[in-house]
Amino acid sequence: MENYNFYEQREADAKFDLGSAMQLPDVELGEEYHPSDALKKAVNVALMLQKPLLLTGQPGTGKSELAYHIAAHFGWGKPELFVTRTDSTATDLLYRYDSLAHFNRVNMQKAGDEVLTAEKIEKMFIKYVALGRAICDSVGQNPEHTPRRRVVLIDEIDKAPRDLPNDILTTIELMTFDVPELNTCDDEECSIYEKKGNPALKPVVILTSNSEKTLPEAFLRRCVFFHIDMPDEHQLRKILLSKKQLFRDMPLTIEEATAFIILFNKISKIVNGKKPATHELILWVWWMKRRGLTPDDIYKFKSDTVGSDTLEKRNNTILSGMSILTKESRDLKAVNDAIGTNTIAQ
Repeated sequence: MENYNFYEQREADAKFDLGSAMQLPDVELGEEYHPSDALKKAVNVALMLQKPLLLTGQPGTGKSELAYHIAAHFGWGKPELFVTRTDSTATDLLYRYDSLAHFNRVNMQKAGDEVLTAEKIEKMFIKYVALGRAICDSVGQNPEHTPRRRVVLIDEIDKAPRDLPNDILTTIELMTFDVPELNTCDDEECSIYEKKGNPALKPVVILTSNSEKTLPEAFLRRCVFFHIDMPDEHQLRKILLSKKQLFRDMPLTIEEATAFIILFNKISKIVNGKKPATHELILWVWWMKRRGLTPDDIYKFKSDTVGSDTLEKRNNTILSGMSILTKESRDLKAVNDAIGTNTIAQ
């Protein structure tokens, strides 16, 4: 059987070689993010009220990236990220406790060994994460010992068990949480070890939801809400032209961006399943530009299919790129059929 090496260029013409190492350049999340004016207003409301901002919208419209944009804009470091699971608990958002390592340490302890204090247990077996890390950072419990505000991104909050949303909002409002594992007092009435943050440096909390299930009304009451719609043609053009780093070695003109967006909208109308969003548009345009393709190549697809190996490769490349915009086999077939029969131009 032939061995395939996807990192070795086997074609003389790299322009249409799908195995060549032409990878998407690294761009910092949030660096080239441009929120709409309406979204900026929602962010300002959340900042003024010191309330979490709950974002909804179809996948790919930039919900999660907003947190990185805010953090970069204010110089607050990278956001603390928590990806919600169906079995997540409020404690998962605050800290991780290595119970096995603690158990082994206690079992190996000999008579006369130094007693593990709460401070040592914390240093050895507790790791603060996400919201817990942000609360601790607000009082300078970090390597720099500098109090600072953080951004916390809680992704897909709608996947969480019913009680979690309300539990974390209480923690945010009080800027306090308990770590029972640090209670080394023998007295049953001894208070549980508390971590207290600085309310003046309350974290900016961004929550995203794909609306897979309804969130509790008590939770919704305590959030600022914003729905990110799919941008219109003018907004999409502005977003594409703002991606200077992404297109740094193959700049987009206004005319090119407009032509790509018009074609993108035509393709989107054919798709019945998951509609392509802003993120897919950006990736597709970069991919097309990297292959040296334009919307005109798609409009003239059928008339150029005969008599040239190069044109055949080009057409195969065009069709393979539709997998960026379509996520179901029936939609991929429908789009490719429209391109192949030249009805995409109508």
